[in-house]
Amino acid sequence: MNDILLNEDNDISIVNGDFHIGESGQQEIESLLIAFKGEFKNTPLLGAELPRMLKARNTRQGITREVNEQLKYDGFTRIDFQIEDAENFTINAQRDAP
Repeated sequence: MNDILLNEDNDISIVNGDFHIGESGQQEIESLLIAFKGEFKNTPLLGAELPRMLKARNTRQGITREVNEQLKYDGFTRIDFQIEDAENFTINAQRDAP
């Protein structure tokens, strides 16, 4: 899906005086992972709260379960989440085409 992209500071990216538009799937996943519940007004239960979970030293199973639940809640269906440690993990998730 194409949407307005964010820069490395999570601010709206502007290129040549206009919004930078592009593929936003990965950006959406990243935003969902760091978001805390209540940050998205239309879906207040959305947000994996990954920073909090890592500080609380949750188990790999707990983190994996929460990430999968949140991605499914946001409409992703094909989810592959692999976690090695607090700083090394990979996520591949896609939505089914409408």
